[in-house]
Amino acid sequence: MNVFFPDFKRLLLGVLLLCGAVLQASPEAALPAAAEFSAAQETAASGKMEEAIQQYRQLVRAYPFSKNAAEAQFQIAQLLQKSGDFETSFREYTKLLNKYPDTSHFENAVAEQVIIANAYLKGRKVKVFGVPAYPSMEKAEEMYTAILAAAPYSRYAPLVQFNLGLSLERQGKGNEAVAAYQKLIDKYPNSSITNTALYQIGYVYMMVGMAGKSQDLSALKESQNNFEDFLVQYPNDEKSFQANDNMKSMVHRESEDIMRIARFYDFSKNYQASAIYYNEVIRKFGQTPEASDAKTRLAELKDLVGEDALRSGQQKALSGEQVAFRRKLQARVETTSLANYDGPSKNLIKGKDLQVPPPEMKTDIKEVQTVPTVESVTAPTSKSVTH
Repeated sequence: MNVFFPDFKRLLLGVLLLCGAVLQASPEAALPAAAEFSAAQETAASGKMEEAIQQYRQLVRAYPFSKNAAEAQFQIAQLLQKSGDFETSFREYTKLLNKYPDTSHFENAVAEQVIIANAYLKGRKVKVFGVPAYPSMEKAEEMYTAILAAAPYSRYAPLVQFNLGLSLERQGKGNEAVAAYQKLIDKYPNSSITNTALYQIGYVYMMVGMAGKSQDLSALKESQNNFEDFLVQYPNDEKSFQANDNMKSMVHRESEDIMRIARFYDFSKNYQASAIYYNEVIRKFGQTPEASDAKTRLAELKDLVGEDALRSGQQKALSGEQVAFRRKLQARVETTSLANYDGPSKNLIKGKDLQVPPPEMKTDIKEVQTVPTVESVTAPTSKSVTH
């Protein structure tokens, strides 16, 4: 009994809904629905937008399965958008996509939703009690997520997926942003903006690695890997020059970072420790100005304290305590840039920080507008949408 009746009720409800749909699709039901739709159109044409919205709502409630219901739902969203009630308009477009997925306005509705979401991405303020209060990247993220849930295979889905990543990036959610860009590459491999997504992954990792008091070497390595993949897959892309510059900047930054540690120990007259860092710069960054400086300073130290005083490892007999100290130094060469680095403060290490400007990305996608300050891809403008 407990199993049968719930199933029976669901079956009965389905039959009733089907019967309602059949009845509303009949010529007899179509006449009043069409009449109400025409009346609402006349009201809207006269400029009485709020009254027209109520008439369209009444039609959708009374005749949800009629041919005019989907058109009425679209008009509700359109009028709300024109009146400036963007959040409610967005929700009404979502209702259209979920309730009437076969509507001829499907792609137009998605395009209008993307236009609304992009406005929040660009800084449109969220309303509190009807008054614009504060810009919200969270609102943009929420809207892009809703679009993808309702229309995952729309023609604008790749653009939406990219801008979802951008909204996460602007909130400082680096890992989530990378995942969003990667999903674009995996789910829409034939999209014309997969190259942009791959580039952006490298950019996000670079910003993570360059941020804060210390670098994150693992993030910088991921950035370099992604930029290398980008250059291999898209060697003629207009962003290839910027990708190369980014990689050079990261190499320069890392070599400078290790040089600062070397100079710190040099200044402290711990010449053996400084020699380890100078040699590391020469080994890892042999073609950089820092490597040249390191070679010069090592030569000076050899004249100052003797080559034997700078040796480590098997080149010189060391006590157990000295071996442990050497290993600790070598480990620090690989970990000074990690987020949990506990070595000497960079405030004590002489050197000039390198300021890396954010790349200026451009794209030739016709439906795309540039979002200021950060590389981005945006959706079609209102003028490009036909109704």
